[in-house]
Amino acid sequence: MVKISRYVLVFVAIIGFAIVLPKLYWIAFAQPIKKPFIQYSAVDHDFMIMRTGEDKGFTNTKGETFTREEYEAKLPFMYTRQLLMNQNLPDSLNGVEMDPHQISKYKSNFNLKPEDVNTPRPSLYPLFESQSGRATLEMPEDFFRINWRMEFIDAATNQINEEKSRMFSAVLYNRGFKFPATSINGIPTNLKSCDEGYLIVDSADQLFHVKMIKGKPFVRKVDLPEGLKFKTIQCVDDADKLYYAYLFSEDNHLYGLTQWDYLLERFPVDDVNPDLYEIRIWGNLLNYDVQVLGEGFTRSHIFDRDLNPVNEYAESWPVQSERKEGQIAAALFPAQLSMTDENSEYINFYCKASGSYYWIAVSLFLALVQFMIIRKRNEKPSNQILDLVIVCITGIYGFLAVNFFPNKFFK
Repeated sequence: MVKISRYVLVFVAIIGFAIVLPKLYWIAFAQPIKKPFIQYSAVDHDFMIMRTGEDKGFTNTKGETFTREEYEAKLPFMYTRQLLMNQNLPDSLNGVEMDPHQISKYKSNFNLKPEDVNTPRPSLYPLFESQSGRATLEMPEDFFRINWRMEFIDAATNQINEEKSRMFSAVLYNRGFKFPATSINGIPTNLKSCDEGYLIVDSADQLFHVKMIKGKPFVRKVDLPEGLKFKTIQCVDDADKLYYAYLFSEDNHLYGLTQWDYLLERFPVDDVNPDLYEIRIWGNLLNYDVQVLGEGFTRSHIFDRDLNPVNEYAESWPVQSERKEGQIAAALFPAQLSMTDENSEYINFYCKASGSYYWIAVSLFLALVQFMIIRKRNEKPSNQILDLVIVCITGIYGFLAVNFFPNKFFK
């Protein structure tokens, strides 16, 4: 029993060391990676790149350098206010009048990170009145969920509003909704220009638009291509009111759902995976810029307002595992455990295996050191075989653990 409890402590220590040691290592030796900030210039029809660190400055894809003022002049849709103040905003660009009000109307900015997708979801949602007649949105007194039906629960009394629940459930059922809902997507806050309700996916992977107009349900089924399923649906509140949401399919394609006519428009760009990459979408009076940022690369895809491809640019750099500190970590640690992950908001055990086989040599060396320690203690190596095996398999973690809890069972 003493021997078993000792190995339980060794196992717990190995888990603890596998979490703590890599974290301490990266705190001490990690070097920040300076990612370039890339924007498309409709003036030069080229990509403007702002760099930090040793290469700090403003350049383009041809390697030409610019001052800050020259750089801002190349990006009139981003630095409109500055150019207006300097009286440098052009009157027209590519045959389009540069009206500041129109520039503001068609300017949009969308950003999605993997942790925004892999995160816990609320159980209850507020449904705002879409046509309240008020200048600002007011929080409702009840919240809804969709299980075997759509239920509205009063926030003050925790009682179900039966009349409202039956009314909305009946309309959903008549529109062909298959309960329960598998995904409820919207902007559940009153900090938006207006309310457009929610885009809801039912158990049959059908998509519905649900909102409340003057206390009555509005339900519209959205026609989808056969077999199309979505990883995530991100609703937006852009000034131009072109799209209800950006939709990311399971085959890593990007779609926009248009308002008024409910058309599903596909952006002609592949490998848009929100589970792994950060997605940025900028819109302006002339173009859309879809950027995909991953570990060690960035891709920028430019489209006109009709989603015709205009230009694209890609750049890569060494990831942390390929740099010197990453290679040393791969040799020291057979694997790295963590309770958190940069691509998820969930607390769990995340294991990242070493990308090198040098850790095997380090583990064998530590096993040899452990054998010498055993001999120095005048203990029989045959009684310590399991300790040596643990060190060979778990490397530095096992070496520290078996010595932190020395084997006294055979003494």
